[in-house]
Amino acid sequence: MDSTQWHRLSIDDVLKQLDACAEGLSADQAAERLARLGRNEIQRRKPISPLQLFLKQFVNFFIFVLLFAAVLAFAVSFLPGESERRLTAIFILVIVAISVTLSFFEEYNAQRTLETLDKLLVFKATVLRGGAHRQIDAAEVVPGDILVLSHGQKVPADARVIEAHSLRVDESALTGESVGVDKAPEPTVADAPLAERTSMVYGSTYITHGTGLAVAVRTGMATEVGQIAATLEQMAERPTPFQIEVQKMARQMTIIVGALAVVVALILLFVLREPLVDVALNTLSLAVATIPESLPIVLTFALALGARQMAARKAVVRRLAVVESLGSVDTICTDKTGTLTQNVMTVQRLFADQQVVAAPTAPTQDGVTRELLRAGVLCNEAVIEDAATFRVIGDPVDVALARAARDAGIDIPRERAAYAKVNEIPFSSERKMMTTIHQRDGRWIAYAKGAPDVLLPHCTTRWQKSQVAPLNESARLNIQKTIDQLGREAWYVLALARKDVPSADTGNDVEQGMTFLGLQAMMDPPRPEAAAAIARARGAGIRVVMITGDNALTARAVGQRLGIGERDVESRELEDLSGEALRERMKQVDIVARATPQTKQRVLEALQNEGHFIAMTGDGVNDATALKQSDVGVAMGLRGTDIAKESAAMVLLDDNFATILAAVEEGRRIFDNIRKFTNYLLSTSLGEVVVVLALSAAGYFPLSAQMLLWVNVVTDLVPASALAADPAVPHVMKRRPRRHDEPILNKAIYATIAGSIFRTLIAYALIFWTGLQFGDVTYARTMLFTAIVLHAFTRVMVVRQLDDLSIWSNPVLLWSYAAAVGLQLIALYTPLRHLFGIVPLDWRAWAVMIPVVALSSLWGVYMTRWILKLVPLWEK
Repeated sequence: MDSTQWHRLSIDDVLKQLDACAEGLSADQAAERLARLGRNEIQRRKPISPLQLFLKQFVNFFIFVLLFAAVLAFAVSFLPGESERRLTAIFILVIVAISVTLSFFEEYNAQRTLETLDKLLVFKATVLRGGAHRQIDAAEVVPGDILVLSHGQKVPADARVIEAHSLRVDESALTGESVGVDKAPEPTVADAPLAERTSMVYGSTYITHGTGLAVAVRTGMATEVGQIAATLEQMAERPTPFQIEVQKMARQMTIIVGALAVVVALILLFVLREPLVDVALNTLSLAVATIPESLPIVLTFALALGARQMAARKAVVRRLAVVESLGSVDTICTDKTGTLTQNVMTVQRLFADQQVVAAPTAPTQDGVTRELLRAGVLCNEAVIEDAATFRVIGDPVDVALARAARDAGIDIPRERAAYAKVNEIPFSSERKMMTTIHQRDGRWIAYAKGAPDVLLPHCTTRWQKSQVAPLNESARLNIQKTIDQLGREAWYVLALARKDVPSADTGNDVEQGMTFLGLQAMMDPPRPEAAAAIARARGAGIRVVMITGDNALTARAVGQRLGIGERDVESRELEDLSGEALRERMKQVDIVARATPQTKQRVLEALQNEGHFIAMTGDGVNDATALKQSDVGVAMGLRGTDIAKESAAMVLLDDNFATILAAVEEGRRIFDNIRKFTNYLLSTSLGEVVVVLALSAAGYFPLSAQMLLWVNVVTDLVPASALAADPAVPHVMKRRPRRHDEPILNKAIYATIAGSIFRTLIAYALIFWTGLQFGDVTYARTMLFTAIVLHAFTRVMVVRQLDDLSIWSNPVLLWSYAAAVGLQLIALYTPLRHLFGIVPLDWRAWAVMIPVVALSSLWGVYMTRWILKLVPLWEK
């Protein structure tokens, strides 16, 4: 890796080290270097193929368990008289196929076609070859090439400036600076941060003003953008806490299944004296019943539903597991430019006639204000491409001046035609001012703009009430006081002046004895919704930290306006801190300014090591590594660079910070629903098994394999999927984030499951015993079989006590229950009953089942409320 500090070297030293000259390389030299050093491209990333993405869905412990059960059932089906086991195997395989396919298509559709790292530098570049200008593919630029830079051009490589004429570069995508950076050939200090290396231009940034020459010093993967891309390649994708928790739950379920299978096998073998083959088959049936086969598909469905809801709210997730992860976010580390702010410089304050006023947003006839704004559009190089939509191209400051004049009712094309520009003294980083000369009705007027501390000494008079007045000491002090105050408030301030001149000549005295017109103060304004979104985040227990490449003064001003805070620190102050010291320091920091990509990574690591679950937002190349390292990386879809989108887990389609909070709300809702249907599935599955276990010990085996499979489909899959669509509870964004390592099944859930199993055992045993009194074992099995389906809905209502939701708040759930009851009636009263070995039930059975199920449900509601009082829902 090239570690040369090119920004601090003189031009002669740079050319010497590169074996280059000011006339450029020869064709032979360029060809040799291209062959030796490679093309100026970001290395192509090998995308994951659809087949690899599909196979990835099988890397799941739950899927492994289900596949093992399917293989076991299929093997047993070849034994005499056990062909029905093939139905069990097919059912399990169908569940696996649906789960895997649904997950695959959701991730495949969400996967952005963002393979654009290799396209960042694919464009044309103008270079000097043998002293002549040549336009080549930017991928053919090599170190030592002399780059010809001009307004509107994208810089093809990292290069050392050797000549600059009012050269200004937009580096916001790389550094976070919202204001263009003036470039000059003079070396900078060795330890200058990236944003202050004025002698360098960087690949993938844009020339917004002026012209210049620069010698390419780094190309391809050696550029700043390339180094970020290389870092991304080395960063492994970590599983989310939710994925880890699901794997853990699958292992727990496997242990439970194994334990129950052993108990059943012992009872059947030593108590009921069943043959060994029957023991194996019945144990398999119970094992299949115990495993909630529907859980993987319902989990996938819930996450996919959440992803679609987020997409409807302008947030697209690239991995399904991220949907749930958003609910655990307790800290948002956000970039400033383009994320909290609009990334559009806007004039908001004017100093005219010795007073500060708001920039007009409607036509004004005030002569002093109009002359100040007129100066801003005449001494201006911005180009209006489309007058109808007011599409303006140019330096962000010039664009802001043009927009301010347009908003005040000034017809810019007409003014520029009336005041024809005939000459100019261009802006330069040394002069820090620019002057243009215009002809109007046979006379010449010079208009100037520049840094206030530079332009003010050139003025001897001031514009007052549309007339020239003396610029006395009192007025000068008032102007300086205003400049200082606006500077402390982090405004970007321009001074403007005018002078009647005798000709179009740009002599030495043109910029002397000018008339001070006033000041225009501008800022990249905060997004209108950002302050409310940050306040909402605080109300939800989420801390917001601004990490920006901008300077501390500007960042602090934005932080104060938005309610983030004002405790700021510059990146260089954190560089020498140890890991522990950095963690302690970050507890007292709201804003990190002048942040480099390395700083962002260290700050994220410090916060993550403190146990925080971090969402990082950003839109620039400089955000890419932090986006990938964070727990949830969030890129801006409109203003975001391709490399940022590629690195993020979620992309905001509207670049709206408030959309992140909408996504967090959706993430919390999804987790609540996952917790509910997991509770439902496990309690119903375990309840069925305990009943079968108890009745088996009493000498009965109450449910056949077909019945168990039917129950799994009718009472598990359909209602559980409907639970995934439950609405969010009203207080979902008024509680603190759950810990990212909090299990799905906490103490309250375990307690409610245990209570459910206990009351289910009593209710089902009572119904089975009644069935024996009304008829034979087949009648009793039919009553139990039907009661389980009826009981499913009441169990759902009990589970929803966790969120205290109305029975009418989820119509899909009501329709799912109606469908389940309808299917059960078809199974009872059509020839389909022969498949299950059941008989039609008369009114006596219904007269017993309905009251018992209803009373069991009522008991469950009160039991759940009692448990929740003893064990708070969000306690681990």
